[in-house]
Amino acid sequence: MKLINKISKALAVVTVALLSFSCESDSENVVEKYPTIVEILDADAANFSILKAALVKTGLLNTFRNPGSYTILAPKNSAFIAAGITEASIAATTTTANIAALSRILRYHVLTVGTLAADLPSNGYVNTFSPFGTSTSTSISLYTNKTNGVVINGGNTNGGATVLQADINASNGVIHIISHVLSVPKVHNLIIANPDLSSLVGVLTSAPQAAVLTDITTTATGATTALSRTVFAPTNAAFGSAAFLTGQSAANITKVLRFHIENNNRRASSSTVFVAPVTPVVTTPLVINTQLTGPQQTISIAAGTVKIADITAANANITTINIQGSNGVAHIIDKVLQPTL
Repeated sequence: MKLINKISKALAVVTVALLSFSCESDSENVVEKYPTIVEILDADAANFSILKAALVKTGLLNTFRNPGSYTILAPKNSAFIAAGITEASIAATTTTANIAALSRILRYHVLTVGTLAADLPSNGYVNTFSPFGTSTSTSISLYTNKTNGVVINGGNTNGGATVLQADINASNGVIHIISHVLSVPKVHNLIIANPDLSSLVGVLTSAPQAAVLTDITTTATGATTALSRTVFAPTNAAFGSAAFLTGQSAANITKVLRFHIENNNRRASSSTVFVAPVTPVVTTPLVINTQLTGPQQTISIAAGTVKIADITAANANITTINIQGSNGVAHIIDKVLQPTL
């Protein structure tokens, strides 16, 4: 009998222990259900009613109510008002063109996948949902720098913003609250945003090169317009190694800059294949007519490579492709291309 009692007591202890473990495990395995992006906006109408009104006007609201994975860069009401956008102005937006323009701005505030701040590039470009012109396959780029917080497109002075509050989790993505409404950038804005291209920016923004800067800031609507531009953008290190620039006149510096610009929107279809704006994938060396006219003022990209040949024996390497602005595209290169001067 004593043995039976001992066994019974032992079983009771084990049972209690198992029950306790089970309860603890259940509590640890409870999955928190996050609200949708729209539910988060609804819960803070004082800050996000204008953003919601814009989403309703453009027919985008259901996108962020449904399952998915999105990153929303969300300006507060105060940021929209500072940009001249109010609920009243949104309600008064009725033309197809103006609604499309508002949609393009909103889509520029959406990244292609739900991304926490820690996973945004420290110094790099990502794609948004904002289309390039009428293209359904090409989107406008966005630059993030995390040297001092998260700064988008170089900050407000360049049409960008800073992240005020990051990582608001939703069931269908993540929200980062930003300080300003983002402008859809032109190609020069995306160059200015990148600190590693500051030498190029310094030359472009110098007084003698005002006409060149104006040329790449002109509004264009797509790859087939005469105003679209492709810019091959040398890094700071490339400028530091370009001995041939020493002592050159302002007129020759203009020639060098125009040797890096093409009157097209020429993208790469992959990291090693460039396409001509009007023809299929290039399978022979691609000869590009630059803005610098005259003999030997072309550059070429060997088929299946990212190497650019100029008049010298040393090729430039394209290190970053398809930085897409609203009026053209940039590709970062590791050498200042040398023309005949």
